[in-house]
Amino acid sequence: MATGLLVAWIAGAAAGTASGSLERATGLARLMSPAREPMLRVGVLVGVPSIEISSNSGLQMYDAQTGRLIGPIGPGEILRVGRDGPGLSVPGDRLLGAGIVHALRIETSGESQVTVDGVRYRGRLELLAVEEDQVTAINILPMEEYLLGVVPLEIGPRARAELAAVEAQAVAARTYAVSHLDGHAEMGFDLFGTVEDQVYGGIDAERQESTEAVRATAGQILTHDGLPIRAYYHSTCGGRTAAIDEVLDRPAAPYLRSVSDRAPDGSDWCSISPRYRWSSSWSSEELNGPVRDELARMFGEQPAALGPIDGFRVTDHTESGRVRSVAFYGAGVELVIERLDIRFALRDPDGRILGSTDFDILAGSDDEYEVHGRGFGHGAGMCQWGAIARARAGQTSEEILGTYYPGTRLSRVY
Repeated sequence: MATGLLVAWIAGAAAGTASGSLERATGLARLMSPAREPMLRVGVLVGVPSIEISSNSGLQMYDAQTGRLIGPIGPGEILRVGRDGPGLSVPGDRLLGAGIVHALRIETSGESQVTVDGVRYRGRLELLAVEEDQVTAINILPMEEYLLGVVPLEIGPRARAELAAVEAQAVAARTYAVSHLDGHAEMGFDLFGTVEDQVYGGIDAERQESTEAVRATAGQILTHDGLPIRAYYHSTCGGRTAAIDEVLDRPAAPYLRSVSDRAPDGSDWCSISPRYRWSSSWSSEELNGPVRDELARMFGEQPAALGPIDGFRVTDHTESGRVRSVAFYGAGVELVIERLDIRFALRDPDGRILGSTDFDILAGSDDEYEVHGRGFGHGAGMCQWGAIARARAGQTSEEILGTYYPGTRLSRVY
């Protein structure tokens, strides 16, 4: 069954792009018959000046392009890898005679681990010389081991009664990873290890309940019309999820439509979230400081060229009730922004982006503007706090996934 499904993914992708199928088929050949667990390349440090690596059990260092053994890194030894002209550099004369080395492969032995800038990872490591005298570290490891360091950070520590929500998170995270194979091929890896894709913390992030959930759902992903879905998820929907095209610049999908999160007792499932309701405010000084600076960046202008901002107003709503667009206005200026840009423009004084685009503006004064909002995150796909509440009420992971991704199928593909 798995092999037929995988072939269908590739065939479906060739048929067109109406639902983003080409995007999700990129790299899926790595899963074709015989279907097997894919190896992932995760960018754990991207474009930094130097990187420190070590291992308590020792490592072996190779030229990744030629396969030539360069030598060992002793147990407990810390090796700093930086740049030397077009290639990589390490202390001493270890690269002597190797010529210009553009990529290093760092191998562990047996069950040992590699430590990168103080964070322990399973699998092996690849270090790349990238542009502007920077280095990128890529952790290479099997999908299921990657998920052990993703699921606990994405849904947080959870109790035994919430295990179904953790299993749902494991399936969503696995589906996201499968659909993003070769997602950043031009940079040498599949996924960022950050919120750019999914937060990945290596071995030190692992927890017993999330490890159990990953193993219980091993190889399972969500599909729609034979393709892995775009498994978006977020913290708190506030009472109703959003259609994907309402909140992000992404094509619509039938399984990413707006879904009610109302419980049988009339409350919202995600009302248990600490971010279910929130408020934010900005003084006139803040509107003409951090907010105007961000608007200038978005429109490619110098902040002074925009003139003073007097306030902002909602200019359009989405079908699910979220704010689609906001206009910032002042003497001789009106700037309209949409979707995710709204959250980035309306940062708080500490630099945190706006909780969501589901908010109301209170009547503004000359000195302050205030908004009251609902939910946290973009709002599309699975509501994590809603999933947690549903798990506490006895719903299974399959029921939770079927609610937030309507019309999908749970499939084991390896």
